[in-house]
Amino acid sequence: MCRVLGCVARTPVSLRHELVEAPNPMIRQSEHHDSGWGMAVYPHGDGEDPAVVRFPNAAHADGSFLDATDKHGRIFNVHVRRATMGGLTPENTHPFTLGSYSFCHNGTILHFSRLLEPGVMEPAGETDSEHFFNLLMRDFDDGNVVGSLRRAVTFAIGSSPFSGLNFLFSDGDRLYAYKLGGFDLHWLIRRDQTLVASERVTDESWHSVQDDVLITLDPESPEDIHCERLVGDGVLASATIEKYKDGSELRGRERGDFAADRAARLAAGE
Repeated sequence: MCRVLGCVARTPVSLRHELVEAPNPMIRQSEHHDSGWGMAVYPHGDGEDPAVVRFPNAAHADGSFLDATDKHGRIFNVHVRRATMGGLTPENTHPFTLGSYSFCHNGTILHFSRLLEPGVMEPAGETDSEHFFNLLMRDFDDGNVVGSLRRAVTFAIGSSPFSGLNFLFSDGDRLYAYKLGGFDLHWLIRRDQTLVASERVTDESWHSVQDDVLITLDPESPEDIHCERLVGDGVLASATIEKYKDGSELRGRERGDFAADRAARLAAGE
């Protein structure tokens, strides 16, 4: 129930147009997805730790969002949140990061506490998304990023119903975008850069991503998009994809309070 925007570029760029000025910019999307925003920006795309900003306020009402649009980088991982699990706090705001890794999620994993396997780091917040990211990080293999993503997604599918497992993930060298469930994901190639987003941000010719497709984007060759199935039909056959409409009419603080209460109840096993 969130929105994501990612970019890789051959040379450092600004996303101010997509964030603020485009026909359907992220700042407008945040009028509906008003539970916070954040971005991870990799200036060089050479495996460095990203510059990260996260605020539990609606982007359209937060002056810090406009300040952040001036950041330049070769890899971007941007998120505006519509809370479904966990209240409006910095700890629950995407992207979640660990060293050079950043992660944004669109969707809801209902029984997220089942992802807290032995050895998984205790989350700082209450979101299903951070639980998933910490599960991914427990067994992450730098030499096999796709295999690491496959293991985490397969485990999540087998653990809980979900509305969506769409995500953007970066290791500082590349950006990975995945689509599974009830929410859209699109990509667009321009000269020397490629964008991926939950909604078509501009009037250009965007392409839609199909379920269970992982896209790998490299800032060294942004026009070369690598697409592959991630978990396959056998695993997908066991997936339970459901829409969660409870609280859908709520906005702002009321929505945050609802999401905090729901996360607390589900974490307690109710």
